[in-house]
This record gives sequence, C-alpha cells and structure tokens, in this order.
Amino acid sequence: EEEVLDGVMALGKAYVWVEEWDECHACFVRAREGFVRLLGKDSPKSINAAHRVAWQLPSDDERIVESKRLWEMARVSLPDEAITYDIANDVGIGLWKKGQHAEAKAFYVAALEGYRKLFEDEHKKILATLNNLGALLHNMRDYEGALDYYRQALTVKEKVLGRIHPTTLMTIMNMASVYKRTEDFKKAEEMYRLALDGREKSLGKHHEKTKKCAKNLAALLLAVNA
Repeated sequence: EEEVLDGVMALGKAYVWVEEWDECHACFVRAREGFVRLLGKDSPKSINAAHRVAWQLPSDDERIVESKRLWEMARVSLPDEAITYDIANDVGIGLWKKGQHAEAKAFYVAALEGYRKLFEDEHKKILATLNNLGALLHNMRDYEGALDYYRQALTVKEKVLGRIHPTTLMTIMNMASVYKRTEDFKKAEEMYRLALDGREKSLGKHHEKTKKCAKNLAALLLAVNA
C-alpha cells in the first residue's frame, strides 16, 4: 500500500505541473490519509503530504497557520528530515509575502540551520535559502546582513559552479544592487563589471541579459559622475 500511496503523491505533483488543482488536491488528501493510517501522523511521508495539502488552502493566513502547526510537529519528531526545513522555508516565503519580515527571517534561518545539518554547503536548498535571506534582508534595509548571506552563497557558487554560471552571476548582480543602495559605488561598479564580464563570456554581448547588465553599469556611472 505504501508504494501505491507514493504513486498517488507522484501523480499529485504531476497535476501541479499542469495546474490541475482539484485533481492534485484530491491526490494529496488521499495520500495524507493513507500515510497517516499506515505510518502515523508524524512520519516523514505523512508530514510531506499534509504540507502539500496545507499549501492548497484558500487563504495565505490559513496556509501559514497550518504550516506552522506542521512545523511545530516536525521539528520535534523529525529533526533529521529535510521536509521539516522545507516547511520552515515555505512559512518564511508566506510571511514575507504578507510583509511580516522579522518572523519570515526567523523561519528562513531555521531552515538554513536545518539544511546545513543535513547537506553539504553546495546543496541547492542551502544556496536557495542563502539567496532568500539576502533578498529579504535587502528588502528590510539590513544591507550588511544581506551582503553577508550573499557572500556566503557566492563563495560556494564560485567554487562549485564557476564564476560565469547564471546563478553565480545573479548573486554578483544582487550584491551590486546592495552596494549601490549603500552608496558604496566603487564596490557596486566592481560587481557590475564582474557580472558584465561573466555574461559576455557565457551569453555573448548581444544577449538581453548582457545588455541589461551593461545598462545597470552605465546608469551607475552616470549617477556617480553627474
């Protein structure tokens, strides 16, 4: 029966990709009920299915409340499972969307700490959470905090992916934006030039992303020299 329920979960995920929401909801509910009956309510598969159901609730508030309940359950019963920290990350996303930045940061940090217990530094979930924290703190005008998380991400990305990988260049662009906001124009220019060089090498001079990066650099230089 467990294999059947695994298949139901896979089918639900497939329905998500094609945006068949009623069908995917039915699959996740069926899987949740089956896993709870078979494995118990605090098993990883039960929690995962319940989390999927929670994020299909009608309102942001309902989704966040139910996900917080699952987080409290999972952090006690499943401290060594990735789903626990996936829930924390998703709660952070929901809270940020509602403008509750300080609480969103706390959940992102919890997710990051959990992922670091489970995965190596180059794991995509760690890098994504570092990026989320950098973007959130930038939004909160905690520019030093934002740069700290971006630097952590950049160090790993340069080592593992290389300097001209798209996600590496995006982090460099994000850092340039923060430096610009803090009026550290020298560092901002340095980051924009690194990003432009990387995009020219990886995409060519005429690619739209390369042109956009060049425009950002030009706008900075014009502002500084005005």
